[in-house]
Amino acid sequence: MLPVPTIAVLSNSPALASVLGATLRRGHRWRVREFCDHRALGDYMRIAPLALLVADYDLERVTAADVALSIRNSDDLASRHVQIIALSRTVDGEMRRRCVQAGIDEVIVKPMSPVYLEERIAARLGTGTGAYVNAEPYYVGPERRNRIALDDTRVIPVERRGENIVSFLAHKAMREQRPDQI
Repeated sequence: MLPVPTIAVLSNSPALASVLGATLRRGHRWRVREFCDHRALGDYMRIAPLALLVADYDLERVTAADVALSIRNSDDLASRHVQIIALSRTVDGEMRRRCVQAGIDEVIVKPMSPVYLEERIAARLGTGTGAYVNAEPYYVGPERRNRIALDDTRVIPVERRGENIVSFLAHKAMREQRPDQI
């Protein structure tokens, strides 16, 4: 039997963290941990592995890209290879570059519904494994070029594939066009 995946929610807003946490706990065998401070998340990750991190992009004093870089470059965490989903109101070129460079797997553009986020997490956790590149000090994160075949060496393998910017409205339009395939 596979281990129960642990999902961390990192947000400055306790209300948002609580709503997302309650939504993700509903009807799944997921263990969900809520954090309002990136340092508390780091302390937790030193003792327990995570399958996925959902973080607001704009946090107090840091961004989700900064948190991702610290996770990817830290040797004392139980799960450096955790998938990361960032939530942001806007995405510009600089932010996109920082997210890719930091190894963030997906950016979901707000506004989005908690149920949509639940669908994205289920899709990431539900199917197969993806390649993971560790080319320190230059890049640590998902293999985005699909040029090399790598063995997945993570403790809890999870999917990392495709585009890392996901718009709720675009996904909704695709779902309406092809409801049988999504």
